[in-house]
Amino acid sequence: MIEALEKIQDFNLTQLEELAADIRQQIISVCLKNGGHLGASLGTVEIALALHRHFRSPAEPIIWDVGHQAYAHKLLTGRWSRFDTLRKFGGLSGFLSRAESEHDVFGAGHSSTSLSAAIAAAWTRRKTQSWTAAVIGDGGLTAGLALEALQQVRGLELGPLLFVINDNQMSISPNVGATPALLGGGRAAEYFDALGIDYVGPMDGHDLGQLLGFLEGLRKNYLGRPVALHVLTQKGRGYEPAEENPSGYHGISPLISGALPPSADLKKPKPLSYSEVFARQVCEWARRDPKVVAITAAMPEGTGLSLFAQEFPERFFDVGIAESHAITFAAGLAAQGWKPVVSIYSTFLQRGIDQLIHDVALQKLGVIIAVDRAGLVGPDGPTHHGSFDIAYTKMIPGAHVYAPASEASLKEIFVQLEARGIPDGPVFIRFPRGSAPLVLSENLFDDGEGCYWLQTGPLARTRGPGFNGTLASTKTWDPGVETLVISVGHSLPKVLKALGRMPDAFQALLVHVETIKPLSKKLLGLASNANSPRRVIVIEEGIRSGGFGESFASAWAERSSVSGDLPRFKLIAYPDRATPHGGLAEIDREAEVDEDTILRALGGV
Repeated sequence: MIEALEKIQDFNLTQLEELAADIRQQIISVCLKNGGHLGASLGTVEIALALHRHFRSPAEPIIWDVGHQAYAHKLLTGRWSRFDTLRKFGGLSGFLSRAESEHDVFGAGHSSTSLSAAIAAAWTRRKTQSWTAAVIGDGGLTAGLALEALQQVRGLELGPLLFVINDNQMSISPNVGATPALLGGGRAAEYFDALGIDYVGPMDGHDLGQLLGFLEGLRKNYLGRPVALHVLTQKGRGYEPAEENPSGYHGISPLISGALPPSADLKKPKPLSYSEVFARQVCEWARRDPKVVAITAAMPEGTGLSLFAQEFPERFFDVGIAESHAITFAAGLAAQGWKPVVSIYSTFLQRGIDQLIHDVALQKLGVIIAVDRAGLVGPDGPTHHGSFDIAYTKMIPGAHVYAPASEASLKEIFVQLEARGIPDGPVFIRFPRGSAPLVLSENLFDDGEGCYWLQTGPLARTRGPGFNGTLASTKTWDPGVETLVISVGHSLPKVLKALGRMPDAFQALLVHVETIKPLSKKLLGLASNANSPRRVIVIEEGIRSGGFGESFASAWAERSSVSGDLPRFKLIAYPDRATPHGGLAEIDREAEVDEDTILRALGGV
């Protein structure tokens, strides 16, 4: 165990190699227990050791791209004793965090930021001999942000600067495009020279002696231009399952130990994930319509679109880590009469907001965007939570925003898009990680505008069998019911549980919203009713600021028929701050968006 970084300065090569083996074992052990990004970090152990041996972090910054490859860096910088808290609530982040350590000089969870940050750090050291180092994967170089950074280097006065290109031939999936081909095609030296950068490599990224020797020589014989060190590594190095299946072991869930479930349970069909339901629907549509194409940004497996790629390879596009390009490329196809379906994780779609507005919405081009991993993603934390997409999609003019909460709902959206055609403008279909329930509660009444209604209490119970003994479906609203409860998207299960815990005499009208934009006219029609509810509680799974609740409250106020006597609004959403990592139940409890909070808002004990 290493807690003092200075200790490795005294280690000989044999001791450093033994430490590398210990680091790998610690990464494997903790990731199997907690889950985590295993593959890339196992491939960068020697890189981390060599850099920390020769650079005086944090005075000489070592800036890592994302956190996938930085677990060894964490272990070497005072976090070994806490490493077993990785990705746990209140524990170490799975990514880089300035709040966690002074050695995490620049926080990162998204790809391709390290070069820009390193160039900035080197510029501030331009009058010194202090080094700056950046580590970026070959996949990270496919992003426009990295290319934008590289083109700034030539002619800029910088302190000593090293770019380490960690080439494992992978993003999450195998790399695509020209940049990986350039690195492997013998033309890298010419390319980097044109950018004002000296190129060295390729070098074995697991040969610690060679890495140490190069860095020692570099410090002694630096020629004044930034240096790109191209190293070849193996994703999953030292753990055979990850070596054999690097895509599958890029990120893993905790290993579940103990007795196997009963054989009867093993025979039960596993529920489909939302991503799988989505991919199957796109494939079905594409079989009937040769104009349907699918696009993703380096995530064919995660989005489920590898299924589409297998069946329709000529109509599938993996553009690499290039979300902005993916959106504009889709807009270009729509302009030519094609029907593009793009799937990008909510957190990464943030990178394409300008293109969504400028290239899709303003030109009224029909592009379908599946917003995968919408809502919280638990242990991956604030850099990966999908908590902003409701706010940033519904603000776009002409956008349609859907949040299906079941397999049936998701399928129906595609049925309607195929039957009616894609509207002019972006169509967002947001869904979370995990399995999709087959249907919503049978007690909910579909109003035909993307909302599902249900009344609770004695009057409702007279109309038929209830949910948990208290809820029943109704096609009418009883005047005098004072509480309107609105659940948005995938918050429905905890809302139903909270309502089920209320006393039998409690009366409320529940409206579950799956069409976030445009707002249901029938739902807004309650505002103009003389007997409209006097209390409105909105529960959603995104940030409060700019979310559904705020826009609904504003729309209600504009339509209210009772001047100066608006209902009391209670918005239950994530607060206006970074949401931490951890278990979903822990995060919800801390943010006060859990079932108990809903129960208190309803007036329950």
